[in-house]
Amino acid sequence: MSSFHPWRRLLPVLLLAAAGGVLPAQDDAEASAFQRRAALFSAKCTKCHTIGKGDRVGPDLKGVTDRRPRAWLQAFVARPSSMLDTDPVAKELLAKYNNVRMEDLSMSKEQVDDVLLHIEEVSKGPTTGDEPVGRYADEPILRRIEMPDERRGVSWTALAIAIAIGLGSLVLRHQGWRGTSAAAMVLAICGVYCGIGEHGLHRIPGDQQGYEPVQPIAYSHETHAGKLGIACLYCHHGAEKGPVAGLPSVNVCMNCHRIVKNPDGSNKVTPELAKLEAIWETRNTPSPKSIEWVRVHNLPDFVFFNHRSHVQNNIQCQECHGPVETMVRMRQVSDLSMGWCVACHRRTGVNAPSHWKRSTGTLDCSACHQ
Repeated sequence: MSSFHPWRRLLPVLLLAAAGGVLPAQDDAEASAFQRRAALFSAKCTKCHTIGKGDRVGPDLKGVTDRRPRAWLQAFVARPSSMLDTDPVAKELLAKYNNVRMEDLSMSKEQVDDVLLHIEEVSKGPTTGDEPVGRYADEPILRRIEMPDERRGVSWTALAIAIAIGLGSLVLRHQGWRGTSAAAMVLAICGVYCGIGEHGLHRIPGDQQGYEPVQPIAYSHETHAGKLGIACLYCHHGAEKGPVAGLPSVNVCMNCHRIVKNPDGSNKVTPELAKLEAIWETRNTPSPKSIEWVRVHNLPDFVFFNHRSHVQNNIQCQECHGPVETMVRMRQVSDLSMGWCVACHRRTGVNAPSHWKRSTGTLDCSACHQ
């Protein structure tokens, strides 16, 4: 008969306790390391690159650790200027992406390895096989960026009704109903006025729909976002990181315009670029200047809007700001009223653009009025 040892009963408990104390700590450490690498990538890389969301200013980095030798990637991330001047592959990429040069990021070898490891981890994506399928992937992009009515253009239905009322007023006048005829004619004139879109010129207080101020530098979104295809988040990179989209510093503008001097390819400086360079030259003086852009979209102080939650939900910039890539001068397309915002969170139906359906935004007052 074997002797009984009480500690044997405690052994499984001790092992489970030990496992419970060690494994979560390891998980926490791994999560913390991933977050650290993600923060580094966000700070250094997201202005120009995505991982699996398409090209931005530079190429989509998903799977780049499989496409390129690791030593080449380490050298490029650590010393991009040198590689862009000497390496044939780097030169080819530079030409493909509009000759926009990557800045030297001043990262240590450990940081470079962390960035590459983060790209590798994120490129693998979900490991469960349950990766969601885009519900509206087959929807045309023009449908996805469909805007609410800007109250511009002609309403043929309203015009037809107004003309019918006008003809009716003539009949009433001919039959002697002069008072009724005059009222019908006034109604017809108002119908024509609304039918041709002139009612869009009238605003409730605070509605600046159509506001299109002159800027200190005639920056053209049509040229940069449209013809050149520069991603919105290159200049407004705060939109995916926080509530405010932000405006680019002069340094961001000069990343390209140190090289690009004129749209026709010559080195002759345009008058608008001369203004930019004059501001740039003051950067090391006791009184550096900045571009005093005129704000176009302005919400009341009691309204809180978070760009990040919308961008991360794959809401396209044009869905709120209109066809920016066609604007020579930026204008406010939406009225930015509470009703317009709530309609986006509330509206459903087969005839609505996909962003109305996918947003499923909250209707809690405190979400926007904190």
